Amino acid sequence: MIAVAVVGILAAIAVPSYLRYVERAQARDAQAAMHSLALNLERRYSQTYRYGEDTGGAVAPSTLGLSPSQSPESGTAQYGLTVAIDGGGQRYSITASRADGRTSGACDVMSLDSQGSRTPAPGSCD
Repeated sequence: MIAVAVVGILAAIAVPSYLRYVERAQARDAQAAMHSLALNLERRYSQTYRYGEDTGGAVAPSTLGLSPSQSPESGTAQYGLTVAIDGGGQRYSITASRADGRTSGACDVMSLDSQGSRTPAPGSCD
């Protein structure tokens, strides 16, 4: 009986901790995907002096011939990525949103723009 109680207590502590660990890992993977997409946009800018045509709102990166469009790139998406280009092709904003639609957590919606501004603030997803 004592063994069952000990296992129950350990499970009550371990399961929530593991779930937080998984969510942080997924958020970090999405941040890496956003930076990869930003590098692709910067590469395009270095060749054409613009990030692309104005999109008129957020669109999937694949519509602009860019990748990645989700995080992780293969398998079940945990985050979907969108990009918006405006200012005559001189500015961009990348947004990563949880694929399940949840928006209550600090890292459920993240963004990165051409000026390097990020939301949420660096370190808040740890």
